[in-house]
Amino acid sequence: MKDRLFCVMRKYDVIIIGAGPAGSYLAYKLKNHGISILLLEKKAFPRYKACAGGLSKKAYDILFSENENIENIVEKKVKNGLFVRDKKFTFRESEEDLIYMIYRSKLDHFLMNMAVDNNTVYFKDNVSIQKINQKDNIIIYVEKNKKHKVSYNIVVGAWGSNIRLNKLVDLTPFGRFAVSSSWEGPIGPKFSKYFDEYAACQILRKYPGIVGYIFPKSELVTAGLFTSLYSIPLNLKNMWKEFIEFWRLDVTIKPRYATIPIRDFKKPIAKENILLVGDAAGLADPFTGEGIYYAFVSSIIASKNILRFFKNENYNLAYAYTEDINLKLSDIQKWAMIYEFLFHHLPNISFWFGSECFLGNEILNSFLTGEMKYNEVSKIIKYSVNRILGKTPKKQVF
Repeated sequence: MKDRLFCVMRKYDVIIIGAGPAGSYLAYKLKNHGISILLLEKKAFPRYKACAGGLSKKAYDILFSENENIENIVEKKVKNGLFVRDKKFTFRESEEDLIYMIYRSKLDHFLMNMAVDNNTVYFKDNVSIQKINQKDNIIIYVEKNKKHKVSYNIVVGAWGSNIRLNKLVDLTPFGRFAVSSSWEGPIGPKFSKYFDEYAACQILRKYPGIVGYIFPKSELVTAGLFTSLYSIPLNLKNMWKEFIEFWRLDVTIKPRYATIPIRDFKKPIAKENILLVGDAAGLADPFTGEGIYYAFVSSIIASKNILRFFKNENYNLAYAYTEDINLKLSDIQKWAMIYEFLFHHLPNISFWFGSECFLGNEILNSFLTGEMKYNEVSKIIKYSVNRILGKTPKKQVF
């Protein structure tokens, strides 16, 4: 009798849980290779997501190379930064676009539409995962009050910081969590004079380790705070109050908070036929909070290894995926933690160097564009020496 409560079980080559940037982009990368894919999402699409809503140039370039229609959901391109240290304003201009402003709900919907077709990628939203049976490779989920049982060859966790699902596959590779807030509303009278050209970044001496930001969209702005310090809820609340008063934003609109998992390198991000990508693997930037770039890169790496798995029955998927992730991203993340450490212990000097010092600002911009990476110390030093000597290094992508 119990079996009659389930729909007929169907088997998929790959089941991806989570239709955010990592999950949808992975489904897209796999869709034209003759394998069946089920993409599951707990929220109804299009969904609202608390997010700053800015794509770094390096993340944008990945998407643009796949689908130039990404231009259609860009609200604004920003190349200039307004840096505020307490009440001191510093204006910095760049030669190229640094951040592409989007609404996260539109980005998620765009990526999902890139991924989904009726032949290889099947999409189910507003579902609840009940059980993942790793022994028999079966997932049970509920959709519209009906239980569904599906089987898989590979399951990929792309569910952000939903710890319950990490526990279902017994992979929780997080050492700690960063915290971000997101507020969307009218420009406000104080920021309106900068709205057309600048994104704002601010620290307040009273709240070391917390950064405030304002990202302009076409009509509204997204404002918020970011910190990767362990636990400072009172400081966040107090700084938010001062931050919103400083910029005279609408106090009736309350910010939404989100956690950003930061990887513990001693813990696994894959086992046997189960992989984690993006935030689910703790692959986010502890220095800036950026996650979408890491979501795209980890999904590219996952797709290559999944395709190799289906071509070679003896392929050690979990080992190969982990090795490739570590080779491509782990050193960058570890160096990001060094920058994070310096900022937390010397916030005033660090912020000055990244904004008011022209050299530091150029290096910071190069991180956003992908021209230099955190771990490319020799290139950063060479660049710095050339700029100090008055030389202009040739632009190059590393």
